[in-house]
Amino acid sequence: MIRLNQYKFKEEYTYYMLQALKIGDKESFRKDFLDLHPMDQTTFFMELDDDRRFKIYSFLIPNEFGEIFSELDPLMQKKCILELDRQYAIEMLNELPPDDATDFFGLLSHKEADFYLERMEKDEADDIKQLLTYKKGSVGSLMTTDVVTVAEADSVADVLERLQHSEFDAETIYYLYVTDAKERLLGVISLRELIISAPECRMEEIMNSRIISVSANTNQTEVLQIIRKYGLLAVPVVTKEYALLGIVTFDDVLFYM
Repeated sequence: MIRLNQYKFKEEYTYYMLQALKIGDKESFRKDFLDLHPMDQTTFFMELDDDRRFKIYSFLIPNEFGEIFSELDPLMQKKCILELDRQYAIEMLNELPPDDATDFFGLLSHKEADFYLERMEKDEADDIKQLLTYKKGSVGSLMTTDVVTVAEADSVADVLERLQHSEFDAETIYYLYVTDAKERLLGVISLRELIISAPECRMEEIMNSRIISVSANTNQTEVLQIIRKYGLLAVPVVTKEYALLGIVTFDDVLFYM
């Protein structure tokens, strides 16, 4: 991955990407552009005029553009969504992490939001609808529902194999959460603990059952204090019955403070 601010020939690198856009050289553009760090992709995109932005849409598949879309400011997101082909936009929104998608839907009118939610995949739309019900400034409005959950009886070897084959749909993996058949949270396992444990160990043997969690109505200031006090990277969000709703990460909390 290339970071343009560390790249010796930044102006030359940018020039060739612009040339590839101008002449419609999709293959060359994709090769150079997708090698960039996501933040540099976003910066490059933000500096383009209307015609070149439309070229970007045609050169990238929806989930690739979604990486850029998540980093855009709200006004630019609204501009882009109007420029995108409707089906392309729907596919992109399906691929966004639920918390990022929810932030965007919070910008839309009820009519606009309903248009996309009715056409998105049901599971993705349901997650967003649920997140939109939480009060702004609460943990529920910040959390993501993309969480890695495992069962007590799962072995270390099985879980590692599933991680290696990307069977878990999660934006960020700091911890694994052990749940029962009713999705109640039983324990937490750090990625480090998983890696250093014997392959035959079961999740119930290595999990930490002394769980630090919050409710969806916890405010951002309180969860930030918890994260700092216990040195956590993410905190599980649970119901009164201890059903796992999602997680809130330290960077999400800091971003909105």
